Amino acid sequence: MPTNEDQSTVQSTLEFQEVSKSFGELVVLDSMDLHVARQEKLVIIGPSGSGKTTVLRLMMTLELPSNGRILIDGELYGCAWRDDRAIEDNRQNLRRIRRKVGMVFQQFNLFPHMNVLANIMEAPLRTLKMPKEEARERAIDLLRRVNMESKIDSYPGQLSGGQQQRVAVARALALRPQIMLFDEVTSALDPEAVGDILNLIRDLADEVNMAMVIVTHEMGFARTIADRVLFMDGGRIVESGPPDSVLGAPTNERTKSFLSALHDR
Repeated sequence: MPTNEDQSTVQSTLEFQEVSKSFGELVVLDSMDLHVARQEKLVIIGPSGSGKTTVLRLMMTLELPSNGRILIDGELYGCAWRDDRAIEDNRQNLRRIRRKVGMVFQQFNLFPHMNVLANIMEAPLRTLKMPKEEARERAIDLLRRVNMESKIDSYPGQLSGGQQQRVAVARALALRPQIMLFDEVTSALDPEAVGDILNLIRDLADEVNMAMVIVTHEMGFARTIADRVLFMDGGRIVESGPPDSVLGAPTNERTKSFLSALHDR
């Protein structure tokens, strides 16, 4: 897998070019440059409010940048641009690009009125216009992969948090995205379910041919899954490199203090 030094020379699945994001006077991201290589497993760590989730929401096109450009496979996200500012949302282009990106959220966001099977079939049916039987076969295959085939007729309210998160992972995979985003996916789970979900993501990382961007506070998990770790603070990338370097021997004082605080808990 490419090292941090190689990133600029490798064709990226996704790229930020001087991306900033503000909400009113609050600057959440400040001129970020970022390359995510094909099949790379990138872990983002940092304190609350550092901009980690905003990075994922921009990648998912749930937010548009205030300044800068975002590209996936070299294609600019579907906006009209003037003076490096997104001024118009080209919704058709955004929907097409969004098919390439899957996201699993902290809260599972399943449709409560649909059973497990229908939750996973929904996106292929509506977004890809996939024939119903093909969408059903894909959904069943994904449920088998996340060990939830036995819950095919259950509704979200009948499932534990860990089970709902497994279904959410399967749903995100249903569009066969090129890049998967995970936003603190264990934060809403009880301790017994955390290990199951982390192991599931590890297994997927070994099996699937896609890039992953993972925001987490689970440092042991980050060390075992990441090709590269970014530490963010104040809307900026403070330190970046292989996990053994950033997590085991950080050079930046802010990274050191953050990791020390986690270890002292």
